[in-house]
Amino acid sequence: MERRSFLSAGGVAVLALAAGRTSIAGGVDADGPTTVVEEYYRRASAAGDTEAFADDIRDLAHGASPLSRLAEDVPMAFDATLRQELADAAVVAEDVSADRIRSISDFLAASLDDTEVESIAAENAVVSAIVADDGVDGGEFELRWLVATDDDEWRLVWPGEPEGPAAVVREFYRRAEAAESAEAFADDVDELSHPVSPLSDVAADVPGFFDGARRQDLADAEVVSRDVGAERIRGVSDFFNAWVDDEAVEAIAAENAVVAVTLDGDRSANGTELEWLVATAGDEWRLVWL
Repeated sequence: MERRSFLSAGGVAVLALAAGRTSIAGGVDADGPTTVVEEYYRRASAAGDTEAFADDIRDLAHGASPLSRLAEDVPMAFDATLRQELADAAVVAEDVSADRIRSISDFLAASLDDTEVESIAAENAVVSAIVADDGVDGGEFELRWLVATDDDEWRLVWPGEPEGPAAVVREFYRRAEAAESAEAFADDVDELSHPVSPLSDVAADVPGFFDGARRQDLADAEVVSRDVGAERIRGVSDFFNAWVDDEAVEAIAAENAVVAVTLDGDRSANGTELEWLVATAGDEWRLVWL
């Protein structure tokens, strides 16, 4: 099977949510990253059917994006177009890294080679799109569109879901699997850790501490509680309690979650269940301790 012809159920599901009709009018920088997202929904509204809309998608897609092939091979992935409207669009991140690009979805990661990832990483943005849909709970949902420049014009790459508390845990194990050495993974741990977490120091001083994670696969990750109090935070472990001061605990308590994970890996780890404490830092979820 050709790499670009590969299609997962998850990929179709996200694209089904992404199709919609625009209700935004004016007031947006014509050269900005949001423009191509708004144009996507405007053309969706004007298209008579998904086959016609597929032609528009090919016009708006980045040269490295799998969107064009998906529109050609599976136009019905965009059937949700007629029941949705775009309520708002705003840039929430710019020039995200190659690792972040790959983490948007397994389908996207499988569709891109290193050269294509580099072309997207050169200049990109993440656009938050609020989409109204009577068919979903609450009547609306959010997508995070990755867009990038292609010949100096902003083009669509792929839509992803907003990053929740479990996303940083999934990224930890994804990078653990991809890391070539404990030392290389230590850099990843530092990037994913909360500023008040001891994880960065542990990774720098004892990179072998994470060897177990590099032999394990993440089977499941689920948020089991949110915004736990100071007592629960300090109770994560005796080591962690001795490390953090009251100010650090207060920073973690501001917004946090406990993510339960199930791991598969070497024989000693099969079926292992752990709980990660994660918290926001600068509006991004980061690892605290497990």
